[in-house]
Amino acid sequence: MTAKAPPIAIRAFGTFELVFDGRPVEQWKAGKARNLLQFLLLRHGRVVSRDALFEALWPDVPWSSGSSSLKVAAHMLRRILHAGQPGLRTDDSGPRLLLHTREHGYLLEAAGVSLDYETFTDLVDQAHAAQLRGDRGAASARYRQAVELYREDFLAGEHYDWAAVQREWLRSRLLCALACLVETDLLEGDHLGVINWCQRLLEAEPCHEEAFRALMLVHGHLGQLEQVGRWYRLCVSRLRTHLHIAPDLATRRLYRQAVGGGLTGQPCGLPGMTSRRPA
Repeated sequence: MTAKAPPIAIRAFGTFELVFDGRPVEQWKAGKARNLLQFLLLRHGRVVSRDALFEALWPDVPWSSGSSSLKVAAHMLRRILHAGQPGLRTDDSGPRLLLHTREHGYLLEAAGVSLDYETFTDLVDQAHAAQLRGDRGAASARYRQAVELYREDFLAGEHYDWAAVQREWLRSRLLCALACLVETDLLEGDHLGVINWCQRLLEAEPCHEEAFRALMLVHGHLGQLEQVGRWYRLCVSRLRTHLHIAPDLATRRLYRQAVGGGLTGQPCGLPGMTSRRPA
């Protein structure tokens, strides 16, 4: 049975979408209404000052108390929110997305709104809690759900500093989730699972050295030594091109062990996966 879609949903991974009862808002007028919503969503339930909003949305424009730009953006945003929630009263207890004016700024009320990046964060936190109590199965299940939500980077294409900062926080959580899934599948001997998660890791972080080590470990275990060499050479090339460094000692040792046949047929454990480059 397909789960019922939430009445109000925000999708911020990839292209931003605001969806009311399964219908995405198609017509965003020119101006800053969409960016105003995006910024306020990161601070929903709190009053955000006009100064902070103007600095966030017009970072290169001098702030003037007489400027109407923010008022226009707020007015347009209200029109969009009201159009998506016809007949909604402010005292309704159901899901609602409303912009309120306060003495020194604005407050976005987002009651019962499905926010994909908040769901992602909650799932990662739940997975981490399960990991700390030693429940690897529950941790893996939550991490998988979280990774599935992360379709693309947060607000892809938005170049505001506040969007970039949130994007990196979420990407860091993604990398940790993927690394844990790689480790779990290595321990379980799931070679294809390891390869799939490493693909996601290297798409998100092209120089992730531990992902390259996991791939070499899998192919070394399977006796696919030429593939070990291909992954090692790609690792060397990326580290040199992007970071101007060589692979660390753990990577070089694992490569030599793998191409020498030392891993073939051995249990697919975690040698070298937890090593860290010296500071």
